[in-house]
Amino acid sequence: MIRVLYAGGGRYRISPLFLITPFGVEMKGFEYENWAEEFIEGLRGDPEIEVVQMPSWEVHSSFPRTMEELRKYDVLVIEEVEADVFYLYPEFYTPERGKVITLPNRLELIRRWVEDGGGLLMSGGWLTFQGRLGRGLWHGTPVEEALPVEFQEFDDRVETPEGAYLRVVDPEHPLMRGIPWEACPPLLGYNRAKLKPGAKLLATISRAGRAEEDPLIAVWDYGSGRSMAFASDITPHWGTNFIGWDYYKPFWVRAIKWLAGEL
Repeated sequence: MIRVLYAGGGRYRISPLFLITPFGVEMKGFEYENWAEEFIEGLRGDPEIEVVQMPSWEVHSSFPRTMEELRKYDVLVIEEVEADVFYLYPEFYTPERGKVITLPNRLELIRRWVEDGGGLLMSGGWLTFQGRLGRGLWHGTPVEEALPVEFQEFDDRVETPEGAYLRVVDPEHPLMRGIPWEACPPLLGYNRAKLKPGAKLLATISRAGRAEEDPLIAVWDYGSGRSMAFASDITPHWGTNFIGWDYYKPFWVRAIKWLAGEL
């Protein structure tokens, strides 16, 4: 059984919001939306894969703090969660007088876990890679060391409402084989990153009508483990068209198995 820990995906939507007076705003409700539902359902449809999801607020408090806890999983997926969610702990805001608090650097823990044989996937988005206004803050982190791309220092988004198209570079790689990529629908944006020396580029992306290409899918071996960068969303909004494609779920099942060393 391949055990996957999915960090991200969940969002709360506040609705409706009422302006009652010039000085008063009332929230009358909220609801939970799991934008990763299609991705997770696709993985769980394979009997060899088991998925545990942690939305960002659970990552903050409950993400593994020790190598022993993290080794319960074979693959870690990070999607739309900024680096600070892993760096910071709830205990930092409830100090006890006279007590010195230090806790493990969970980003360094992830790096060592990959080096020791784990499989890591980071997808793009507004809060991963470097993200919108640089809020992802993944550049310069230990997790970036374990990934096959180097992030930009600032906002790295490329918004493509006109569509951005994938081009396969290595059709014979186990991740890409047997999928009609020429029929892949357009993505609505991506994060720009730089391929590291020694990494394997599997696919590029370019906006409609432009010749310039950026890395979309890149992989490499890191120590005894494997990692993969997918520079667009695996959820809406950039991935809205991709999610509806017949090969969306089969591709991600294949990716998880490759990261786990089963492919």
